[in-house]
Amino acid sequence: MLKQTDKVAGVSEGVGDLLQRLVADGKSYAQAEVAYYKTLGSEKVGALKAPLVFGVVALLFAHAAFLAGCALVWVALAQVMNAALAGLLTVVILGGLAGIFGYLAYSRLPLPKEPAK
Repeated sequence: MLKQTDKVAGVSEGVGDLLQRLVADGKSYAQAEVAYYKTLGSEKVGALKAPLVFGVVALLFAHAAFLAGCALVWVALAQVMNAALAGLLTVVILGGLAGIFGYLAYSRLPLPKEPAK
């Protein structure tokens, strides 16, 4: 906090005293700013904690559903052909889908432009 300048026997503070007080005031201001941003950040993190947990759980269940779908494809193919061949065909189908989605993701990446010569 700023202090009121005191005059002792008609003599004002020296430049060194003023600079020392200025540095102390700057330190306290900086500490107050850091405390403010820590509080603000912890409030934001606290507000996002529950949605993040629910999002991760939702991703785990989506992954489980995807694996069940993969097993379903294999079981469906195993009923019309040999189980080993159905497994191989399932891997090829799912690998092809992964390749298509990977290519689509790659093709939509923003590529850096070459600098003009």
